[in-house]
Amino acid sequence: MKSKKEKSSTVSQWVAQSPHSKKVTGSSPSRRGSGVMHESLFMLLLLSGLLRMNSELYRDYYFINIRMSWPEAQSYCRAKYTDLATAESTDDVNRLLNSVGAQYNGSVWIGLKRGTQKRWGWSYGDNTIAQYTAWSNGEPSSTNECGFLAYGNWRTYNCSDLIYFACYNGTGYTMLTMWMNWTDAQSYCRKHYIDLPTIHNSTELAQINSAVSYNAWLWIGLFKDSWEWSDKWGWFFRYWAVGQPSPSAGSSDCVGMSTTNFGKWASYSCGLQQPFICYGGTKFPYIYQYVNKSMTWPDAQSYCRARFTDLATVDTMDDVNRLVNIVDPGFSGSVWIGLQNGGQNRWIWSLGNGVLSTYSFWNPGEPSGDGDCGSSTYGNWSDESCSTVLPFLCFDDHTGFAIINTAMTWRDAQSYCRHYHTDLATIDSVDQQHMISTQSTLWIGLFLDSWGWSDQDILSFRYWAPDQPPLSSVSGDCAGLSTADFGQWAQYSCNLQQNFICYGDDSLINKQIVHIKLSCKDKCTPNDPTLQTAFLNKINEKLRSLGLERKSKISWKQSEDEEVFHEETYPPTNY
Repeated sequence: MKSKKEKSSTVSQWVAQSPHSKKVTGSSPSRRGSGVMHESLFMLLLLSGLLRMNSELYRDYYFINIRMSWPEAQSYCRAKYTDLATAESTDDVNRLLNSVGAQYNGSVWIGLKRGTQKRWGWSYGDNTIAQYTAWSNGEPSSTNECGFLAYGNWRTYNCSDLIYFACYNGTGYTMLTMWMNWTDAQSYCRKHYIDLPTIHNSTELAQINSAVSYNAWLWIGLFKDSWEWSDKWGWFFRYWAVGQPSPSAGSSDCVGMSTTNFGKWASYSCGLQQPFICYGGTKFPYIYQYVNKSMTWPDAQSYCRARFTDLATVDTMDDVNRLVNIVDPGFSGSVWIGLQNGGQNRWIWSLGNGVLSTYSFWNPGEPSGDGDCGSSTYGNWSDESCSTVLPFLCFDDHTGFAIINTAMTWRDAQSYCRHYHTDLATIDSVDQQHMISTQSTLWIGLFLDSWGWSDQDILSFRYWAPDQPPLSSVSGDCAGLSTADFGQWAQYSCNLQQNFICYGDDSLINKQIVHIKLSCKDKCTPNDPTLQTAFLNKINEKLRSLGLERKSKISWKQSEDEEVFHEETYPPTNY
């Protein structure tokens, strides 16, 4: 590993010499209570932001036998798990079917829906068109949506036309001299071989050209569609039933999987009520530790980080109740939790989903500074004074969205939704916006917040007492939980001495050294703190998709020169 930065003319590699050890608050069969793991895990991230899990890292699927529309199912999965189910292979399809079991026969929602932009991808799932293409002159056509190979290059053709095709068999390519359309050729290859060919580079193109007739017209796995996954996964695997999907947009824009037709997919109206499948780890509870010592908030934070994981993070009402119950009987007062005023305002969601996603539906000129709570008028958002009384939209785990026509303040509406449903509604997709596009002004779960968790958790669940936090920070910048007021929170001076709650289990701490290597073209600045935070967020997204985000705490560790990354030439000469 280079000790000093060296210039590279084309591609730079940056190596983080020793990222901070990762605390794991779960048991490990072979390393329970162990120290630093001997193995080093090397990860390659592209600065373009592309980070893809290997197919071997299977998602956990969860069948939800509750009938909801596609947007409501999406909200449910995002609140309880990670998202609606994503599939990238026939193995995934079989596991989806197995998750449903024999108790239900019909269609179930998965995470695929029609997008607005058509893209080229490969039948086997790869999305490598941006890295390599071999189009013939004048291609791809704007009208044809399937690709074939002829005279050594890629060309496009009407998918319903009949030509020969090639199949990938695991080690090479087989030419089939049977007349089939593209979809039938795909099905044949998947049944008798692996799939239609995918061509990643010039070597593979030369390999297939040497295995088939040069002047034959052969279907390959190249196709174009406008469908996209709810979690923005870029994988192109599709498993349509015969005659699917519907070519018309608008009436059939969401995808269901048939449990009686070998897991094949079909497009349906997004408003159809049917069961669905989520993926991701269930949100398992924190292990809380009550500490009967009076300390300031910073001292309590240091104590928790040294002996457990951090000061308590709270994501749900269940967490609040467990915190109240863990405090010693007879104690009546406030205890520190891990929430602190960070000073930077962000619009976030009451349900705890975090900051705004890629979807936002502000009216022009909004937010305008009129208030700290968000309303929706015919689907578009405005900021309002939280004391304004309006009808409101709740989300319920079991029934989806519910419009409550009784006018309340935002805080009272939040309390009502949490008591009778789950919480105020999160609107994080175009489909969910359309569901309320005919409704006049009502509260949604959006609110302005400047608070953040000590462990950097981005989830935004808050449980303030009615008059908290004050509009000014004069009273203090740290949060305490009242054991005598149903666990509600209030703002205090961080120097106040009081008991506190940590999370994590000190008997189950494993540490793992993880080395990170980044590759990028041209000039890169990975030691920029903003970029380093973005890298950690991307890694945490993947941990979250595996249900591990609460089991680990990751951060960068600086070397002696106070930098995290050091530049190498590419390929490195000493690593």
